[in-house]
Amino acid sequence: MQLCLILEYCKNGDLRKIITDLQKLPIEERINRVWDIFAQITLALDFLHSNQVVHRDIKPENIFLMEDGTIRLGDFGLAKELTEKYYATIAGTKFYLAAEVWLQNRMTYMSDMFAFGVVLFELLTGQHPFQASNEQAEIDKIKKGQHSNLPDWVPQEMRIPIISMLSSV
Repeated sequence: MQLCLILEYCKNGDLRKIITDLQKLPIEERINRVWDIFAQITLALDFLHSNQVVHRDIKPENIFLMEDGTIRLGDFGLAKELTEKYYATIAGTKFYLAAEVWLQNRMTYMSDMFAFGVVLFELLTGQHPFQASNEQAEIDKIKKGQHSNLPDWVPQEMRIPIISMLSSV
C-alpha cells in the first residue's frame, strides 16, 4: 500500500507575507480586505469548533492565500479533538497563546479565538497587540490582557469583536 497526499498549492503564500502590504493600502481598502479575511477565518473556525476540534496554532503563517483571494487554514499538526471542556496539553506559538493558557495551563476554543484576534490586529496595524521590549514582557502583557489600542479608524463593528477576542482573561 502506498500513501499519496494531495495538497493545494497556495500561490500567494501566507498572511504574514501580506501584513506589510496591507499597511500600504488606503484605510478603507485595508478594512475591506481585513473584513473579507475576518469572515473566511470565522467560517473556518466555526467549522472546526462545531466538530469539537481546536486548532491550537492560529497565526499568520498558518493561514494561506489562494490566487482568487480565498484563504485556507493550514498546519493542523497541533489540532486536537476536544472531548472534555478543555484540552490540557499546551501547544502553539507563544505570542499567540491566550492568557488562560499561560495562567491556567489549558486550551479551549477561546484559545483559537484569542489567536484569531491577534492575527486581525496585526492585519490592521502591522503590529502585535501585546508588543513589548522583550519576550517575557510581551508574555506578561498577554497574561494581564494589556493590549495596545486599535486605531480610531477601525470601525466599531470590527473593533468590538477583536477587543473581545483579545480580552480572554
